[in-house]
Amino acid sequence: MNHCPCPTGRPTPAALALGFGVAALACLLARELLLSFCGDEPALAAALAVLPLAMAGGERLARRVGAAIHPADLLAPALGLLALTLPLSLLALRAARPFLAPAGTAVAAGPALVVGSALAAFLPLGLAAGAVLALTAAADARLARPPRLPLPVVVAAGAALGALFVQLVAIPKLSPINAALDAAIGCCAAGVLCAAGAPDGRRMETWLSLLAFLLLVPLPLSGIVDERLAAFAWSCPVEAVPAAPAGSAPALAAGLVAVLWSVGPVLVAGLALRAWAGRQGADAADRLRLAEGMCDAGLLVGLCFAYRAVGGDLYGRLSALVAAYAAGQALALYLPWRRENRPSALTASPALLLGYALGFALPALLALI
Repeated sequence: MNHCPCPTGRPTPAALALGFGVAALACLLARELLLSFCGDEPALAAALAVLPLAMAGGERLARRVGAAIHPADLLAPALGLLALTLPLSLLALRAARPFLAPAGTAVAAGPALVVGSALAAFLPLGLAAGAVLALTAAADARLARPPRLPLPVVVAAGAALGALFVQLVAIPKLSPINAALDAAIGCCAAGVLCAAGAPDGRRMETWLSLLAFLLLVPLPLSGIVDERLAAFAWSCPVEAVPAAPAGSAPALAAGLVAVLWSVGPVLVAGLALRAWAGRQGADAADRLRLAEGMCDAGLLVGLCFAYRAVGGDLYGRLSALVAAYAAGQALALYLPWRRENRPSALTASPALLLGYALGFALPALLALI
């Protein structure tokens, strides 16, 4: 037993690993889905809605399973589970693709392909990430003193770093499976730090170190595995994804109008709900969280749609857009805390996650109208 005088579980490394791992793998999976959907951005947005819904399920599961256990003791095992889901989610998507549509042929992104691909890609990842989020928030709430940097800022900064890792390192130098394994090893390292500060975490330090070693073993073969799986899993050639629209002004204006039509109503509804909930006070906290999630996800979807509408290579630059957005989120959370000492605690709110799901799904539906 690790007789720590102040058992906390060290939630800061867990928050950093959560943001980094989930953002990195979400970017890798989104690139895979763009290939599967032949560049259909609304289909990608609809598939992403599964991730926050699965996180809400993982959050609820973690609360039920860990009701009688100190959250610090569960942080390290949950990070180990998240580490396993990072490469397995990528493999699951590649393995499920031939069963959802014929291999080697270009198939329209129909409901079966979108739903099946989204479940294979984001359901295990979301469940594990939701559990880590809930346990990190619970460990943060039990701290005698708040961490030096608010955990929401740490999660957003970790997400920016994870997306930058994909854009600057994984895409030019690594295979997707290699990048997922690297992110998983990082989660194991964070789990070891969390276990070192838990009341009974010494055994988990050993197990997570062993898991990190096991994840190192397939790294030399990851490129071969990735190439073999890509040969039958991708239905659309990479060259077909970033096909730029016509460069004329009317075509550009029509593309931006379509973006406003799909994203604008979601943002307006989210802002209106946020303003109304703000006037209701503490009684409308869930509605306020729902509105914040809708606005955050709607802005991200709008950024991606607009970039594609002006002729940008979304397949090649998606990770950079996510990194810029996450960095903006981190800055928006950090500045009020720094200037006004405004408290900012990490919360695992089902209403917030539902808002994110709506912010992803509603623009996709409006784009089809």
